[in-house]
Amino acid sequence: MVDRRHARGLCGDAGPSDRRSRAEDRAARGQAEAQPEPKSRGRRGCDRRPRLGRVARAGCRGGDASREGSVGASHSIEQVTKPGFIPPMLATLVGAPFDDPDWLFEVKWDGFRVEVVVDGDTVRLWTRGEQDASRYFGPFVDPPTWLAARQAVVDGEVIALDERGEPDFALLQARIKGRGVAAEPTPFVYEAFDLLHLEGRSVLGEPLEQRRRLLASILQPDPRVRLSESIAEEGVAFFEAAKARGLEGIMAKDRRAPYLPGKRTDRWQKIKIRPEQELVLGGWVKGTGKAVDLGALLVGVYEDGLLRYAGKVGAGFTTDNRAELLAAIAPLANEAPPFAIPPPRAAARDAQWLRPELVVRAEFAGWTGDGIVRQAAYKGIEIEKDPRQVIRERPKS
Repeated sequence: MVDRRHARGLCGDAGPSDRRSRAEDRAARGQAEAQPEPKSRGRRGCDRRPRLGRVARAGCRGGDASREGSVGASHSIEQVTKPGFIPPMLATLVGAPFDDPDWLFEVKWDGFRVEVVVDGDTVRLWTRGEQDASRYFGPFVDPPTWLAARQAVVDGEVIALDERGEPDFALLQARIKGRGVAAEPTPFVYEAFDLLHLEGRSVLGEPLEQRRRLLASILQPDPRVRLSESIAEEGVAFFEAAKARGLEGIMAKDRRAPYLPGKRTDRWQKIKIRPEQELVLGGWVKGTGKAVDLGALLVGVYEDGLLRYAGKVGAGFTTDNRAELLAAIAPLANEAPPFAIPPPRAAARDAQWLRPELVVRAEFAGWTGDGIVRQAAYKGIEIEKDPRQVIRERPKS
């Protein structure tokens, strides 16, 4: 079972009491009964299982539990035959959090996006690029006791929780390679946040809050799966609480939005606390001392169909991930640099070049004026990621 510490409040330590948000004040007054509120307050789309603390609990006040499993009469539901992979809806990067009664806010989980397709006793797991993820996350492939539906398509994120109950991407990387899985009763947790198909019908055209109600109605208690909690309206307080906990960031989603397969849209937005970027691995150089076998990665991003050099990733390596990287890049050795314009001579000195087939994830301090990542630290290898999809992410103002 997941330790109770995993469920402690995200926003419980958001700040001094004299700066608590309106949502925190309502929670502190101990409201025991959920009372309906005007529609403009936007409370009905929240989950009923608080895990993120006072702000999240107050954000769910006013929900109508009797409507959790109903289908909105004002929205048509498209008939389909069988569930299958649906290209995931993508979010636009923005620079700052905001408050809005028409929006829901969720944690931006530090894991891997996975779509679960259930058709009777057959369960398929898909990455964002429609690659089979079952070999990485075996515990979810069994006939799902966590889902009260014979047919469904669920969108979510697979994470690994450390001993404090916090998402840990390095731990997730270790576990998908089999390290520590046997000794851990719950090596992975699936944070389910959207429902795309239910019992032979597409629900893509339903508004987000309605899809989440349907999802909540079919999820069963299971330590491996959680309904990713949302809070309505108060994105600024939620962001500050996530920042205090050292999380990756938050998601903002228009509660009225349909699901738009394969589209990057302003109706889903991501607000990052720590800048992070996917990068294509194009080469590497040896280091010195303990890092003599691997000192830095030479990376790039695609722009106008060409791979452009974007600098070095020279921090974040451990004994384990350095060995894994060397094993992963060994078959990719190449004689020439893969970048459209070769890197500066100083950066390329003694470089070992690679075919650009591997994508890594890195944290960094920002971009230089000429498009080079600053102080980049390695986080891990992306699974089944198409390198040509890797572009520089720029916050939309």
